Amino acid sequence: MTRVILGDTIDVEIVETAVEVRNPLLILAVPGAGLVGVIAADHLIKSMGLKEIGKVDSPTFPPVIAIKDGVAKDTIKIYGGNNVYVVKADVPLPITSLAQLTTAVLDWIAKKRPRLAMVIGGIPEEERLKIATPTVMKVYNSDEAKAAGEKIRGEFMKDGYLSGYAAFFLREASRRGVPAVALIVQSFAVYPDPGAAAEASRAIEPLLGVELDISKLEEESETIRLKLKELMSQTMKAMPKEELSATPMYIG
Repeated sequence: MTRVILGDTIDVEIVETAVEVRNPLLILAVPGAGLVGVIAADHLIKSMGLKEIGKVDSPTFPPVIAIKDGVAKDTIKIYGGNNVYVVKADVPLPITSLAQLTTAVLDWIAKKRPRLAMVIGGIPEEERLKIATPTVMKVYNSDEAKAAGEKIRGEFMKDGYLSGYAAFFLREASRRGVPAVALIVQSFAVYPDPGAAAEASRAIEPLLGVELDISKLEEESETIRLKLKELMSQTMKAMPKEELSATPMYIG
């Protein structure tokens, strides 16, 4: 078990129950626009057969638990296998908790000297209904990260400014010397978007060196959309308009 201390009084517990992996790939997924990161992470976990190997918790996180068959379950879980860690939040988090989760996970993964840390998210696109294939954009926090993630498909984000959660993630990764990339896909703002998640999955397939059976994700898109409708509603209510929204903003 790892306990990450943030300041004088706030601590985040990271419990890892499997054998530690060195130089892994980390993917951090939190609810945001279109639930792109969460849907892509769910599909990745199933496709690669990753196992639940830990959790992240803190007394400062919202008092929400998941329930399955009458048993309480953790809402921020760690999955692992094949030299990959996926940390996935199943509930929307307010700004403070989102920042605490991110910095704690980056402190934890930095000790493992990861080859790359990644966050996947959606960026609202007003014309999404007219777009058959959403554009995947990528931005790295260093030349080292760019080299480590050279196999990732997608367009380089052009000159401009990025704000919100993706920018916070990249900046905090840089502060810890962790090579990182933000993968951002055009998506619906207020509806779960499996199509955008499918494009994100296609983008990272070469990096993972596996096939993620994306056709299955596309076939089940309507089922996924209905299943996650309530989570998307909760996410929109929790999304603040302040600087650290889970939705990135890009000005080119």
